[in-house]
Amino acid sequence: MAEFIDRYDDFARYLSENQFLVVGNDHLGHGNSVAAVEDRGYFSKGNGKQHVVEDIKKLHDLIKMDYPHLPYFLMGHSMGSFIVRNFLQQYGDTIDGAILMGTSGPKPELNFILSPLTLLNKISPKTRNPLVDKLAFGSFSSYFEETGSDFNWLSKNQQNVAWYEEHPQTGFIFTNNGFLTLFTLLNDGTKKGWATTIPTELPILVISGDQDPVGGMGKGVRKVFHELEDAQFTDITLCTYPELRHEILMEDSYLLVYQDLLNWLNRHL
Repeated sequence: MAEFIDRYDDFARYLSENQFLVVGNDHLGHGNSVAAVEDRGYFSKGNGKQHVVEDIKKLHDLIKMDYPHLPYFLMGHSMGSFIVRNFLQQYGDTIDGAILMGTSGPKPELNFILSPLTLLNKISPKTRNPLVDKLAFGSFSSYFEETGSDFNWLSKNQQNVAWYEEHPQTGFIFTNNGFLTLFTLLNDGTKKGWATTIPTELPILVISGDQDPVGGMGKGVRKVFHELEDAQFTDITLCTYPELRHEILMEDSYLLVYQDLLNWLNRHL
């Protein structure tokens, strides 16, 4: 959410150096998918959730046409993890493994916002909504001692936080349309029985910082893992890092995370 795919260039190069082909995309309303500044944080008319999911499927299909014999793993971080979970509900039989990074359990406290957001999306879809932003994320910074930034929760590495705050393509406030799409993805990807249509033999890695407010400081992340256990998935892995926050690929100890991800991928080839 509110970033762009090039932030992950270093991780992509690491995997490439270890014999993996890596592809990614800027979601609608992000990075190079945006034609004008006012479109940042705006997804689309109609069913924004499904449009985002279909974009992931389109990328998958393009790559599989060129490399039909390669296994295909799908990784989503944060908002991307909810996109992946919605994708898996519909297309889980088309991939060979999934990585849910920086994900969480359900957020029922946000349900009351959906009805007004549905109306606001009809009236003014591209209007930014700082009130909803504050309601959704405003308490996150209070978990940590660093002051002077609303984004200290992103990373223990405060240089990364400063970079995020200063870059024009990161940290922008979502539009009414953006928040409606985000919360729809979240609700549909975390509702009771969310994994029932996903093949239980699909390998899934749940990976997160244990000090990530998005994941309920570890509680929501473990809930996701236990939901998959209860659904009798046969190959699930939980990996958490005691002192790390939301952006585990951007921490000072990022090479440890890189190696853990590479090891998991190699075990599932």
